[in-house]
Amino acid sequence: MKFRALLVLSICFTALQAAPESRVWTSKDGKTLEGVFLRSDKATVTVRRPEGRSVDIPLDRLSDKDRSYLEELAKQPEAAVAPTKEAAQQGHITYKLSGGSENWPEDRRKRIVESMEKAVAFYNAHSDFKKALTANNSPGTPTADGNISGWINFGGQIGFRVTLHEMGHTLGIGTNGNWQKNIKDGLWTGKHGLAQLKEFDGPDAVLHADRMHFWPYGMNFDNEASEVNYLRHVKMVVAMCKDME
Repeated sequence: MKFRALLVLSICFTALQAAPESRVWTSKDGKTLEGVFLRSDKATVTVRRPEGRSVDIPLDRLSDKDRSYLEELAKQPEAAVAPTKEAAQQGHITYKLSGGSENWPEDRRKRIVESMEKAVAFYNAHSDFKKALTANNSPGTPTADGNISGWINFGGQIGFRVTLHEMGHTLGIGTNGNWQKNIKDGLWTGKHGLAQLKEFDGPDAVLHADRMHFWPYGMNFDNEASEVNYLRHVKMVVAMCKDME
């Protein structure tokens, strides 16, 4: 593909959003990466990885096959490359590290950043929350804790599962003023949360809740961690937050 044609193609893609299919992208040197097309600019194509993280690929490093795919995609009517309902959900959760992060122990800083990057990307890929978070290194905290202001302390536990759980708290799980109003005798009564759980586990499923947590799918313990449960966790948080509106 000539440079001029590539430039025109990349400009055209700025007006398009995510294509619904996931595919394997290949670089000129044979490296591969699976992801869903999101957008492109003059220099890169952005794809969403299966775990929810967005990755930018330089256009000039793509294989001829992938460039041909993009060229064909650009020829389609805009409706043909419109995102599916799920793919269209793009959240606006952002995060930063608290002040003094440059002085944190390097190993802890790296683990916190990796956990936040992955969890924020995952929530953004599967929900439309808008929230500004601050991640803090807090060795004195027994495990980790998050509050409605968006602050997350990482103490004895750092990781993807833990970060998903604490992000739930920042979004209202156990911290929203209407949380207790949806609980009776240890059970969640909100219609959206119950409907979502029954979609997962059947008509007899029961959603438990206490002062701060819910289960199942609350990501409260490591034995809950799985690819299926991560997604169900986010969907439960979305539904339960609707009950607290």
